[in-house]
Amino acid sequence: MKPAIEEWLDDCIEKLNEGELTEVDLRRVTTALNSQKQLLLYLYSKSTSLRSPLGGWALYDATAPDEPVLPSQDVPYTSVLDAVRDGWRIVQFPRPELYNFTDVDNAYLGYEFILEKFV
Repeated sequence: MKPAIEEWLDDCIEKLNEGELTEVDLRRVTTALNSQKQLLLYLYSKSTSLRSPLGGWALYDATAPDEPVLPSQDVPYTSVLDAVRDGWRIVQFPRPELYNFTDVDNAYLGYEFILEKFV
């Protein structure tokens, strides 16, 4: 949760305990919650393991143009687990049954993890 929202909620609890909570106080929290935007991060891993190295990635921002954003050629994390540690939440795990590779290295994008973060 954003620090500002936590602060406002603590303030509302204090005002509630003092009998001074108003509708305006609660509307401030609602406004802060509704101002968040969702980011989607597609990470293409070398396997279904969260610790596996990444082979590719794309970031989607709903407030940006329709094309994915690649701020640099460097993958932003070394693994899916590193992204989770940074606050990303996994929305979708790869489906192993879609990947029938036995004797070849996965030459295309890899195992797709979809993650989200609200900022």
